[in-house]
Amino acid sequence: MNKLRVGLVTLVVTLAVAGGLLLGAVPAMAQEHDAVQPEELPAEVPELEEVAAMLAQGIGLGSVIAFLFEEFDWFQGLSSKGRWWLVLGLSLGLPLLAQLALQFVPAQVWSDLQPYWKALASGFLVWAGGQLAHLVEKRLTAD
Repeated sequence: MNKLRVGLVTLVVTLAVAGGLLLGAVPAMAQEHDAVQPEELPAEVPELEEVAAMLAQGIGLGSVIAFLFEEFDWFQGLSSKGRWWLVLGLSLGLPLLAQLALQFVPAQVWSDLQPYWKALASGFLVWAGGQLAHLVEKRLTAD
C-alpha cells in the first residue's frame, strides 16, 4: 500500500508540474500582463494534440510508466532484466507512437476526439485530486 501512495504522489506531482508547464508558466504570463488576476489564468485541460506532443518528447513518461506498473503483480514478477527491457521499450516506443500519430492522424480526427479527451482527462484530474486529498487527510489525522 505504501508503494501505491508513493506512486500516486509521484504521478500527481508530475501532472501538476506538466500542467503548470502546459498552462503557460504563470511567471511568463505575469510578464506579459501587468496585473494578472487569478480568475484570468487559464485552468483547462490541454488539447489532446498537445499531450501527444509532450508524450513524443517524453515529458513525464518515466513517472507514468513507474506508476502504472508499480502495482501490477505480473510486472513485479518479471526479472530485473525483464522489467528493464519493458520500461526501455515503452520509454522509446510510446514517444515514437505519439510522434507517428502527430504526423499521420488528420486534424479532423484530433478535433473529433477532443471532447472525449477533455472528459476523460478532467475525470482523471478529479480522481487524482481526491486521492491526494485522501492521503493528506490520512496523514493529518494520523499525527
